[in-house]
Amino acid sequence: MDFAGERPYRSPTPGPERRMNQKATPHVVVAAATCRRPRMLSQLLESYETLRLPDDVQVTFLVIDNAPELPVKDVVDAWRKKTGLDARYVLEREPGIPFARNRGIDEALAYGADFLAYVDDDEVVDPEWLAAIVAHQRKEGSNLVGGPVRSLPPEDASALDRYVFGGIRRRYERKEEKNARRRRKGTDGGVTIITNNWLADLAWMKANDLRFDIGLRYSGGSDTALYHAAKRLGATSSWCPEALVYETVPKDRIGLGYQFRRARDQAATSFWRKAAAERRSLPVNIATAFGKALLGSILVLVSPLTLGRTLVDGVRLVGYGVGYTLAMAGRRSRHYEVLQGE
Repeated sequence: MDFAGERPYRSPTPGPERRMNQKATPHVVVAAATCRRPRMLSQLLESYETLRLPDDVQVTFLVIDNAPELPVKDVVDAWRKKTGLDARYVLEREPGIPFARNRGIDEALAYGADFLAYVDDDEVVDPEWLAAIVAHQRKEGSNLVGGPVRSLPPEDASALDRYVFGGIRRRYERKEEKNARRRRKGTDGGVTIITNNWLADLAWMKANDLRFDIGLRYSGGSDTALYHAAKRLGATSSWCPEALVYETVPKDRIGLGYQFRRARDQAATSFWRKAAAERRSLPVNIATAFGKALLGSILVLVSPLTLGRTLVDGVRLVGYGVGYTLAMAGRRSRHYEVLQGE
């Protein structure tokens, strides 16, 4: 299935309306945290202009800037002036993604909002994204709602870049297909919901004092940790296949070296996210790490025979095996100390 460049939309099935009808005009804050990526942020804001805004929902757009040395307030102010939309800017001086995400929660609650949506600053939204995710929440009443992210290559991608990007895109497609199947089977409550395409019930979050873990300042994974914490507290969650966003993959993320490092750091974050009592035994962890590294090496070796289809998956599996091994030795990820994109 080739999703690149396609932006189809299917209207959600009508159903009984729940949480969003608690107020005559519920208020949704659409937020994005950003750090030193003014060009990508501008593209995201431009995509907001194409959104079909639900008539019976109040929408506020919020940008949380996490780069005091290179603020993007002028970008947001210019966009607000051009569009006339309710757009707000705040500067979060404490560095780290979870601090910025928590600031978004605080701001949305201060505005009296009912729901908080997050997308990433390196994404653009489909024109029907907001209407789809709002309609889905209205039907399901879920505390957390997520949707698919589709990948787009950088505009200046070389032939080699596109070759590697093909493997990245296939990973996105497999994940989307898997989650869509789970939705059809009614098992999408187990799909991990992260903030690259995310809607949350603020009243539920406030009642449960749910926050992003500031201990994961640079490692990444604070949204995954929040999802698992929410589920332990009894949160309901669901997957909205129609709520599409698109991530432009920067050139410096396409390289195989980055794919290795990203998988290595994700493995370390996954290891440390679990409490010691929740981790598997040391022999099982060692066997898992070795098995992933071995399988990854085989996939890399056979990639010429598969016309490169197994290359990215193989590199990432090797990275995951290495990352899990290093985590058992005490290493923690600091993946987001260095950012990609502009």
